[in-house]
Amino acid sequence: MCFLSVVLGTRHRYDHTMFMRVYASFVTILPRLSLYALIALGMIPNCPTALASTDLPHANVRLINGGLIGKSTYAGVEITMDPHVKTYWRMPGDSGLPPVFDWSTSDNLAEAQVKWPLPERIADPSGTIFGYHDQIIFPVLITAKDPSKPVRLGLKLDFAICGELCVPMADKASLWLKPETENTSDRKRLETFLNRVPAPSIIGQSDRPSLVSIESKAPDTLLIAANRPLSDIIVEGPNGWYFGDATAQSAMLWNVKLLEKPTKATLAGLSLTVTLVAEGQATETSVSLDETGSIR
Repeated sequence: MCFLSVVLGTRHRYDHTMFMRVYASFVTILPRLSLYALIALGMIPNCPTALASTDLPHANVRLINGGLIGKSTYAGVEITMDPHVKTYWRMPGDSGLPPVFDWSTSDNLAEAQVKWPLPERIADPSGTIFGYHDQIIFPVLITAKDPSKPVRLGLKLDFAICGELCVPMADKASLWLKPETENTSDRKRLETFLNRVPAPSIIGQSDRPSLVSIESKAPDTLLIAANRPLSDIIVEGPNGWYFGDATAQSAMLWNVKLLEKPTKATLAGLSLTVTLVAEGQATETSVSLDETGSIR
C-alpha cells in the first residue's frame, strides 16, 4: 500500500488541526502535478517511482435532496469512487482520515446532522480500516432557520480515498433543497443508507442489540457483555484513546484491548461510543465509565 505519508499517518498520530494546516500548505504551495515530482524524488516514501495519472484513485462528490423522510428533511452526501477504492468512517481504524463536513457557506441552515452508516471492517496492511467501498451516501438531517424558506446547502468536504495510493481530497458542492431538485431514485438510495445507520440504544434495552455491562478485566482490556449474540463490536473513545479489534470470549461476551491513551489518563469519567452488530441489526450506545472501568 502506497500512502501520501506527508499528510496521512496511522491513527495514533492523526490530529485534524495538524492535518488541515499541512494539507492547506501542501495544496497551496504545490501545483497538482507536483505530486508526481515528489514521488519521483522519493519525498513520499514507499511509492513507485513511475506513477501514471490513472494510478491515482478518483472520487466524485455530490449533494442529494432527500426531501421529507417521515417527518424530517434529509439531504445526502454521495461519494462515488473508482471500483475497489475506499473512504473512511468517522473512526477510520488503524490508519486513514475521517471525513470532515463544513456547512458554513449554507443559507437558512440551522443544523446539518450527518448520520454515519455502519462501516465495513476492511483488512489493510496497516491493520483494520473502518470505511466504505465504491460508493457511500451519508444521510444528513436538515434543520432550517426559517422553515417557511428553502435551505441552500453549501458543503466543503475534506476526506481521503485509498486504492493502491491513498490521497487526501477536498471538494465542494451546493444544492437548493426545493421540490424541483428532489429525485425519487436518489431518495430511495438515500433511504437505503439511512437504514444502515446504527439505531440509538440504551443499556439493557430488550428489543434490539444492547449493552448489559462493561468491566475492566486488566489495565488494557475491557470485557463487554451484550443481551444477545453479536457478530462485531466497535468501541470509540475521545481524542487520544484508541481501542483494538474486539475478540469474542463467547457470542455475548467480548474483549476489547486498549491500544493507546493520553499520558496519566484513567478510566474515570471516560466517555465511550459502543456499536453492537447482530444479525443485520446495529445499535449505538454512549456510556461513561467510573474509576473501575464499569458503566456508571
